Amino acid sequence: AQRLVDTAAHDRDSLLRTNSALADIALAHLLKDICLQGWSVDPSRALAAADSLGKLAALAPNPEIDALRDWSFGLECLIRGEMESAINYLESSQKLFLELGQSKLAASTQVSKLIALAMLGRYDEAIDCGMRAVEVFKAEEDFLAVGKVEHNIGNIFFRRDRYREAELFHRSALDHFERAQDLIQLAKIENSLALTLSQQHKTKAAELLYEKALERAEAIGLKSTQAEIESSIGTLALYQGYYARALNFLERSRRKYADLNIPHVLALTEQEIADAYLELNLAPEAAEIYKRVAKGFNALGMHADEARALAYHGRAEILLGNFETAQRLLASARDLYSNEGNDVGAALVELTEAQLSFANGNYLVAQALAAHAELELVSAGTPRRVLFARWLQGESVRCEQLLNQAKALLSSTLGAAREAEQPDIEARCLTSLGLVQAKIGDDEAAEKHFLAAADLIERLRAPLPGEEFRSAFFSDKLVPYSELARLALRANDDRTEAALKFVEKARSRSLVDLLGGSAPVGFRREDQFESELLKAIDEKRHELSYFYKQLNQTGAVRNSDKILSLQIEVKERETSIAELSRQLRHSQRAQGVVSEELDLSRLQQSLGMNKALIEFTCLHNELLAFVLTNERVEVVRGLAVENEIDEQVLKFRFQIDSLRYGSAAIRKHINTLTQRAQQHLHSLYQKIVQPLTHLFGDRDLVIVPSGRLHYLPFHALHDGERFLVESRALSYASSATVLQQCLSRNQNSIERTVLMGVCDKRTPLIQSEIHRLHSLFKDAEVFLNKDATISRLRSVVEGADLVHLACHAQFRADNPQFSSLQLGDEWLTVNEATTLPLSCRLVTLSACETGVNAVAPGEELIGLARGFLSAGSAAVLLSLWTVDDEATHEFMVNFYSQLTQEQSASKALQRAQVDLLKTHPHPFFWSPFVLVGHW
Repeated sequence: AQRLVDTAAHDRDSLLRTNSALADIALAHLLKDICLQGWSVDPSRALAAADSLGKLAALAPNPEIDALRDWSFGLECLIRGEMESAINYLESSQKLFLELGQSKLAASTQVSKLIALAMLGRYDEAIDCGMRAVEVFKAEEDFLAVGKVEHNIGNIFFRRDRYREAELFHRSALDHFERAQDLIQLAKIENSLALTLSQQHKTKAAELLYEKALERAEAIGLKSTQAEIESSIGTLALYQGYYARALNFLERSRRKYADLNIPHVLALTEQEIADAYLELNLAPEAAEIYKRVAKGFNALGMHADEARALAYHGRAEILLGNFETAQRLLASARDLYSNEGNDVGAALVELTEAQLSFANGNYLVAQALAAHAELELVSAGTPRRVLFARWLQGESVRCEQLLNQAKALLSSTLGAAREAEQPDIEARCLTSLGLVQAKIGDDEAAEKHFLAAADLIERLRAPLPGEEFRSAFFSDKLVPYSELARLALRANDDRTEAALKFVEKARSRSLVDLLGGSAPVGFRREDQFESELLKAIDEKRHELSYFYKQLNQTGAVRNSDKILSLQIEVKERETSIAELSRQLRHSQRAQGVVSEELDLSRLQQSLGMNKALIEFTCLHNELLAFVLTNERVEVVRGLAVENEIDEQVLKFRFQIDSLRYGSAAIRKHINTLTQRAQQHLHSLYQKIVQPLTHLFGDRDLVIVPSGRLHYLPFHALHDGERFLVESRALSYASSATVLQQCLSRNQNSIERTVLMGVCDKRTPLIQSEIHRLHSLFKDAEVFLNKDATISRLRSVVEGADLVHLACHAQFRADNPQFSSLQLGDEWLTVNEATTLPLSCRLVTLSACETGVNAVAPGEELIGLARGFLSAGSAAVLLSLWTVDDEATHEFMVNFYSQLTQEQSASKALQRAQVDLLKTHPHPFFWSPFVLVGHW
């Protein structure tokens, strides 16, 4: 039997014929045993055993061998996820055994059959099938078989979210396996019982069982059972708010299932990874997984799992604001649960519908739906979902201004969440209670709740493995910080500094982590699997660069069909790279990130007497500004309504965009266009700068913008007589803390310079620009066109003081992390830029739109500036829009001429811009370049 299983499939017939004397019933039983033992532990051996049994039955016709063959074929279908076929084979096997008078073997086939029935959602049939088999096994005193059936029946109750009944059957199965001393089944039941306990938030008992089960499975070498246990541990960690641990164990499980080639179980684990993504606000990524696995479950007839995938996909679409899609998905999930008679599943859908109503502003409907769902969830013993339903009720009531009722409900839910160790729901309750207390007017209690919420958020965020996860998780948790700032500003005592620090704690946090060095950059190769993933990422990057190049060339001739085809190719590879990168992040060991705090006194000392920092922020649609000098911190409130400023910035950018394509007809009206642009810039100056002038005097400025102000060149604001840059130097930062980190970086004199340039039809003067700059920096290392490669850049930038990159750039509003620079061989993306070994004073990106960023929640800027600052540069000079090639050539030569004479890049920038505006007065030509970081 072992030889048959180990032999290649095409040689098994020959082996059987050669040993025809052994091709009998005894051999058939041994092959069945191998198949039965291996179907959930070593599927490849089980499939080999089933194939061998099929060949044996053909060679030696016999009713008992036929029965064993059908049994093994049923197990093969279970492995492949073909549940209907599995049932047919197992029923055929049962019938043959009954005809032979072998009732125990007939009953044994039904243990496998009830698994298939359960996977198809035919729960009552499955339980009835199992209980009939139990009667036979008890009569035979076969406690191992009794335990197997009870285990599976417990799993059925678990799938129906009836956890108390599941626990009863699992505990009984555990007793029977202990009597039988079956180590394999003990490992499996310990995992199942632990999972059932974890759903009821009996976490301590669950953790002990998981530990025991995993140790047992590893000792025996049960790879599939290890995968199952790791998946369960990941799910428990997710419930506890240990997101890094959850992702790590779920990834370990996924890899084992992928290696074992059990597709339907692999899909279940991927669905749990999607659950983790949903908790971390990675809604697009979660939605894509749910969509994929739901199709797979539908094809396999696994309607319970399909319903769950649809319901959770609906949650993801709510986060994405796609309410109609969410409603459709939830309706489909409700129908599937209803067909299965799963009342708890239907309650889960109703709770999600309550979230949808809340998102639509229908608070009373949301409250009623959540309350109704809670009744069924309580009876099922699902504390986590119950707590979420209660919080949603409390939050809905709060939004209806029923403050006393909300306070009572949220307070009781907070206590229960703490007792159940549910930190994410605890943080929700604390935030909601803070809003209630602030509305009542109890600022002291409100601040206490917001501080507690912020502490919890920090604790949950710190271990997350990667910038993407931390940014997404933080994106919907900004309320406690903004409310703390608002409370500090309205307090009787002077708490302006405290307010600024609260604003900073919610600002560009992931970039602060990267610049501070506490967040890892790049990936570590933990094993061969991860080395293969990194290899796959590199291959996808090379392919992506090729399609970028093709798209760039095709775009010039406006071939719409070709462009669409190339865009599809690009999207596929970008998605694949992102997925592979996240998969690598899952397995990276959690490292608690400690964010650098803003040191106001230290920053004030760095500003000195000649500089002031202006940090804009919005609280409840009110634009205000903190002004920080070496002497004091002031705040000016009520500058404008945020929406009005956004509209004004958009009008200015429209004026800029009218010139970006260089139309000669448009440029004939340059004087009129200049006047229009100045009007918008003057209006903006009056609203957001003039009210601050008495606080900063004649100092140079560092601007920390907010929202759409990131797209505004403050140095081009006009006071009615002159542009702001004509009276002072300006630089920019995404937060005061980021500036503090940039100021701490090396500011050596410029000795080593790297100049790189790549020309194309839109930028023909780049080569001349590089040659002119080379005359200023005689010892510069120069690389042009094909020599300006990514590998060359990586090899020469280490130890450089100045890096100048003159090449075409593209900003990707749809996928900002793939914004990139076109080097001589490939495109350098934001993520790749972060891994460059930089320690330079300045990186200059002399190209189009190199300074454009996507502004994510928490003022997280995602663009090329982020990449080069993260890599180690103290400052980056880049452009806010498509630059004029001739004006840029003139500007860059002037800027570097000034820089060789000045210690300050911001002063060199000011003088170069002032010189250029004398000959090109429209801001389109002279104001696109901004200095971000160290001045």
